[in-house]
Amino acid sequence: MKAFRKHIEWMVFLTGLVLLAFMNPESSGTSFCVFDLLGFDFCPGEGLGHSIAYSFRGNFDAAIQAHIAGPAAILILSGRILSIWRTLYYSSTLTKETENNG
Repeated sequence: MKAFRKHIEWMVFLTGLVLLAFMNPESSGTSFCVFDLLGFDFCPGEGLGHSIAYSFRGNFDAAIQAHIAGPAAILILSGRILSIWRTLYYSSTLTKETENNG
């Protein structure tokens, strides 16, 4: 279970990005916005998923129109995934060296 906990964050982020990459940005579906579900008209993340989907297709004009933070979200999440992978790699390398030298 401990090994799974180390990997849950990057797996969730990567799964989300992959699902959004394959999402049809032209479709409208159920909203997962808590504000929208509570009856408010304003949702701060409205259009973010569509923006990410447009970005993966290279349609940056539509991505910015859907939500300005979409392309930045891809970069931030990708950077976080790489950071986690790097940390896991170096911690496993140090563990192997300690086991071999110990």
